[in-house]
Amino acid sequence: MYSNPAFPKLPGEFSGKWNHKRYRVVRPLGQGANGAVYLAEQAGKKLAVKIGLDPLDLLMEVNMLKSVQQLPKQQIGPLLCDVDDLTIDGQNCTFYSMEYLEGERLDRYVARVGVEWVPVLAVQLLAHLHALHGQGWVFGDLKPENIMMMSANKQLRLVDFGGVTKMGNAVRQFTEEYDRGGWQAGDRRAEAAYDLFSVSVMMIRLMTNEARWKKVGHEKRTIQDLCDIIRENDNLYPYRAPLLKALYGKYPQAMMMKQELMAAIRQRNVTPPSKRGRSGSVASALLGGLFVASMLMLAGTLYHLWL
Repeated sequence: MYSNPAFPKLPGEFSGKWNHKRYRVVRPLGQGANGAVYLAEQAGKKLAVKIGLDPLDLLMEVNMLKSVQQLPKQQIGPLLCDVDDLTIDGQNCTFYSMEYLEGERLDRYVARVGVEWVPVLAVQLLAHLHALHGQGWVFGDLKPENIMMMSANKQLRLVDFGGVTKMGNAVRQFTEEYDRGGWQAGDRRAEAAYDLFSVSVMMIRLMTNEARWKKVGHEKRTIQDLCDIIRENDNLYPYRAPLLKALYGKYPQAMMMKQELMAAIRQRNVTPPSKRGRSGSVASALLGGLFVASMLMLAGTLYHLWL
């Protein structure tokens, strides 16, 4: 996460200038490129408070949160609770408060439950992105650290909206490891394909062991490096078609990638191990019996819920 010492430090207790809601700061949660985030309490409720110096930057995030939280039956990110100003040491600042999401970061969740669940989780993520893109926004800085698995209902939610960008504009924030430009695979124009490239890289990263991933250099990364990993990896190979199409920008919409990934999941689970060509892999052994049944059940539920 980026750090900027210029961001003012929130006092232990403060009230908004206009709405007069009173907050008690519990602890800092981190900093992004355009603001600092704190855990706070307001009227006995835990909230995340983001404060920044550029009100236009924060208001873009606020407008996005407002637009997506009105979508029926779908929660993409935290619920917006308050937007206000305050003065700290004579400096005027804008802040907003939002629902505090309690859960587990995507990469840590996958490390605990197993890489076999990554394609199903990606289906849910793609449904969120399809809805976000439909509102005219691109998430931009898409990475496992910005995706949370909620403890209460085991649903994914997006966090840290500092990189959210209007379609057609230059992406505001990105992380080189998941950035299309960083892999010499295209520009940084905000479009659905930009986010989908990041989804593909995330799937590859989450399903690849650390030693293999480190073999990919930090300089002069190319799509060929990712193709090599897909070809070598028994867990990734069954999903090569949607992964490669996303890497090469062939999907104009997240829904198309979601549907083809769902088809790959189904095909992976109905193909007999003897005909998979990679029957000696650990993944092949695990994808059987009750695991297959539960995976198909969850995937099918998500597919129909977010169509």
